[in-house]
Amino acid sequence: MPVSNEHVRVNLISAISNQGRLRFHFYHGKMNQDTFLDFLKGLVKKIDRNIFIITDNLPAHHGLRLKEWINENVDKIKLFHLPSYTPELNPVEYLNNNLKHVMARKGYYKDEKEIQNIAMRVLHSFRATKNRICSFFENVHVKYARLNA
Repeated sequence: MPVSNEHVRVNLISAISNQGRLRFHFYHGKMNQDTFLDFLKGLVKKIDRNIFIITDNLPAHHGLRLKEWINENVDKIKLFHLPSYTPELNPVEYLNNNLKHVMARKGYYKDEKEIQNIAMRVLHSFRATKNRICSFFENVHVKYARLNA
């Protein structure tokens, strides 16, 4: 199998619900507070119910502007920070692992644009299958976040 000389990376931020919904956004560069905040603002605009976001301890999830915005929107969104080094507790990590597994089975990719296009198609197929997204909440480590747990 051919192997690229350089590491090609595509950055993705996503949110899933225990009802099988998926939202995602591709971005360039390093995850930072502004990227995370823009993603959250988009969620609040599109979703008309309370949003509970489970995050890891990435520095972008703890900034001052973010905290101020969360406080201003406390009636719409709440963040829950997981302890450090506990990816098994984060439902989105199961989505990420599934995506990487499917992408690896599909083969070699030559550039960022191709990876992003295929990843987008895979994510849209996941979105169309709510049961797949719901299944991430069946794992023993994330049952705490499923409906009627």
